[in-house]
Amino acid sequence: MSMGDTINIRRLRYLLIALVALYLIGPTLVVIWLSFSTDEVLRFPPHLFSWRWYEEFLFDERWNAAVLRSLLVGSLATLFATLIGSVAAFGIARTRLPGKQIVEVFAIAPLVVPPIILATGGYSLYFSLNMIGSNIGLAIMHTVLGVPYVYLIVSSALTRNDPSIELAALSLGANPWRAIRDVTVPANLPAIMTGALFAFLISFDEVVVTVFLSGSMTPTLPVRVFSSLSLAVSPVVAAVSTIQIIIALMLMSLLGQLQRWQRRWAEAAPAI
Repeated sequence: MSMGDTINIRRLRYLLIALVALYLIGPTLVVIWLSFSTDEVLRFPPHLFSWRWYEEFLFDERWNAAVLRSLLVGSLATLFATLIGSVAAFGIARTRLPGKQIVEVFAIAPLVVPPIILATGGYSLYFSLNMIGSNIGLAIMHTVLGVPYVYLIVSSALTRNDPSIELAALSLGANPWRAIRDVTVPANLPAIMTGALFAFLISFDEVVVTVFLSGSMTPTLPVRVFSSLSLAVSPVVAAVSTIQIIIALMLMSLLGQLQRWQRRWAEAAPAI
């Protein structure tokens, strides 16, 4: 193969990479562009440049209430999912519990069950318990969606970490709870935090289950966006989406830092 053919193949490769990147990132860039429009409705290409829709989002009480409810429900769901998923992962990885495979199937089942099934089942249960519209009820159902992510991430970390470190702590006189607190949790803290981050993102972005269970109270932010798109296509939705994109990028950067932290801990663990 000649030098010219090699250069052409390299250019073709770069072109394909650029096209794939444009295909994936293009819609996001369009949404960001539309968020600065002065038009009353979403129109492409937008006219002029304005911060109007960001101001409407930041100073509108209905949007603020939706954000606060999303944060409240997301925080509760993250707390519950992190505790349940981490305990389940540790119990399956470090104990000889009979029927562990069955427990594992239940732990990851929400990943394969369509959200509409969880939503309809949850609605029937919550209606009988008079919990439709309650924040705690919504957080519990979001917890069901977040537990599999925490469980899988923490389980993966537990399989990589040497269990002999925990046994060494026990042999030196630490009781099981202290070994968990001082050895197991610190060794797996990056994985636990990563799972918590995923659980929060799942809760904060959930629409289907939330539509069924949020009731007539203040909607969460994703439901508010969905309702706005159904009633009127306002550029404020693009502004909200842009802010969510920025938050997601910040959280993904945090996730990358947690993964680097976990790798450094894994490399240092054998020297302990």
